Amino acid sequence: MFDWITKRKGTPMPSVQSTNYPMVATGQGGFFAGTHLASNLGWRQVEALGVGDRVLTFDHGMQVIVEMHRETLLVPEGDMADTQCPLLVPQDALNNRVSMWVMPDQGILLESDLAVDTQGDPFVVVPACTLEGYRGIQRAQAGQRLELVMPRFAQDEVVYLEAGLLAYSPTPNSILETVGTEASLYRVLPQDAARALVIDMIAEEDFWTVDRPVEAGGFNDVQFVSVR
Repeated sequence: MFDWITKRKGTPMPSVQSTNYPMVATGQGGFFAGTHLASNLGWRQVEALGVGDRVLTFDHGMQVIVEMHRETLLVPEGDMADTQCPLLVPQDALNNRVSMWVMPDQGILLESDLAVDTQGDPFVVVPACTLEGYRGIQRAQAGQRLELVMPRFAQDEVVYLEAGLLAYSPTPNSILETVGTEASLYRVLPQDAARALVIDMIAEEDFWTVDRPVEAGGFNDVQFVSVR
């Protein structure tokens, strides 16, 4: 849909089409310790929650946590492995009230009219790694010790982080279960399709913020002259 915008603007899109790190498919992910979730106890740090607590979800209201997965990543001196390097999400980039970190394979729920054109649904889940370059989101080192926590529910859910960021929490599957036997409520895009959508979203926002400046009076470069 926005190919014509890219061509018209002459936007240097190759700079956002490529990333400095390899993209990875949406996997189990995990929330950094210290990240706040909306729960029946109010906004609580994810590591303070446990099985039996209830978390506010996007589609099903309060849902009970049935499992808590915890993992500690110890980062050796020097650069972190490319596939593990997290992304820094600036404040308000995804309706988050504070800057926060997300793992590259964490699923993020986006709402975009552009997704309707290709997916038939404005809500899609994308791997966080595909958001690099969108609203200042970038890869960055988060420290030498990463504490990750992931609450799990009876079904796939999307939960609220730091006021408004929507993060995907898939139901854990047994290795004895057949993958894909049950359709998920959420459409999880492959990384190539997700990256293409994000590039279109970047182009769209660039178009409206750069090509369409709005003056204080609400008109674009229009002057009215009184003629007697």
